Amino acid sequence: MLTQKMTTPISTGFLLTALLSGTALANDAIGPGDSDSKWVLGGHVGVMSNPYAGENEDGFLMPNVEYRGERFFIKDGEMGYSLYQGEHFSAGAVLTGQGSFLSDKDDYQDNAKLAGLKERDGTLDLGFYVIKDTDMGRVRFTFLEEVTGEHKGRSADLKYTFAYQANKLNVNPFVGVNWTSADKVDHFFGVSSAEATADRAAYKGDGSLNVYTGVRGRYEITKNWDVSATAAYVHLGDGIRDSSIVDEDHVLVGTVGVNYNF
Repeated sequence: MLTQKMTTPISTGFLLTALLSGTALANDAIGPGDSDSKWVLGGHVGVMSNPYAGENEDGFLMPNVEYRGERFFIKDGEMGYSLYQGEHFSAGAVLTGQGSFLSDKDDYQDNAKLAGLKERDGTLDLGFYVIKDTDMGRVRFTFLEEVTGEHKGRSADLKYTFAYQANKLNVNPFVGVNWTSADKVDHFFGVSSAEATADRAAYKGDGSLNVYTGVRGRYEITKNWDVSATAAYVHLGDGIRDSSIVDEDHVLVGTVGVNYNF
């Protein structure tokens, strides 16, 4: 979901998605704090800490293109299709991509702690989501399975986004928990016997339960223009932290952006 050097396979947007408040369900792609525009174009800049050994922070530039159709939508790196819409509940199918800092060896070959690791191909994950609207915000559950034949892993994500509004300012705290299967962790954080060295132990990935929290703010400058900012914290589970190529137990993300709504 991010165009940057490092995209961890943990939902936090996985990180930064949010969904609708109110009494009636309007659109699965419109979340708490979002405008009701059908198209959104813009961009975000930010910084993200890198949990891989020997790495620090990565800055990134992230274009933002959203289409919010009545059934089909593109948002936050996902393509989705709403299959059922009720007054407070909806469900649908979703397709998303997953990448890794290890996707290109040129990004880490100068890092002695990572040099020699094989590249990890990106994947596509297909699954379903269910959404429940409440008086305070929205809860979203997503289950995904890898479909490109790289690792056959699965993941599940449960997130609650709160909705607060004061005139043109929208503030949306969120909390969530993400489960990533052993096969998926192994693909992105595992170390084979061929990759092991005297300073880098072999590691077979194990399932990981990761928790996260954060807040997103959006201010409407005009009817069409808005600015936004997001900060998030992800606590990595043991399955990821135990890898010999990981030396952090968390990921921090911060972004600011500008969007045009039409």
